[in-house]
Order: sequence, then structure tokens, then C-alpha cells
Amino acid sequence: MINIDDFGKLELRIGTIKKAESFPEAKTPAYKLRIDFGQFGKKWSSAQITENYSLADLVGRRVIAAMNLGNKVIGSFKSEVLVMGAEDSNGNIVLIKPDRDIENGSVVN
Repeated sequence: MINIDDFGKLELRIGTIKKAESFPEAKTPAYKLRIDFGQFGKKWSSAQITENYSLADLVGRRVIAAMNLGNKVIGSFKSEVLVMGAEDSNGNIVLIKPDRDIENGSVVN
């Protein structure tokens, strides 16, 4: 159990996927995503979402990502943010997105 102050340290922001690439060197099937966070820049993320999305489905999609968890190195790739998702009934990830047009970089509270 964490307290509300700990949760408040998590920096969640809105972004738009600008580029999606295959990631064949990943141990678990994944994509590389280049996400635009407005004034916070463009960041890379690795996402294990290949069961529910094709590369073509992803460009332009709005997402929510954790910005302040540090980098995770996967082989030679550096994932800079963690994209938020939820498991569907088959255990595969479905991306969480805002339901309105919100500026890239906006904080999620």
C-alpha cells in the first residue's frame, strides 16, 4: 500500500505517438514508440502491445505515459517513458487514452 503523497510523485502526461517501429530484438514481442509530449519533448518507449495493435494503428494515437520512472535499457534500446495500459480478457495490453483532445504534455491528475 502506498499513500497519496507517493502516488503524487508519479508524473503522468498526455502524448501522441509519432512513430511506431517493430522491435524484433525484444525477448517478448513489442514495438518501439516515439511519443510527442509537447514542451517536454519526444521520448521513446517500448510497449508489449503487438497482440492488439498493428504498427499502422499506432501513429497519431493519444496515450498516457509515466515520465519520471527513469530509463529502462532493453538490448541496445533505451525506453524513456512507460506507456499506460490495461489487460484485456486475454491478458493482452490495451492502451489507455484521453477521451478528449488535450494538449501534448498535459499532466494527468
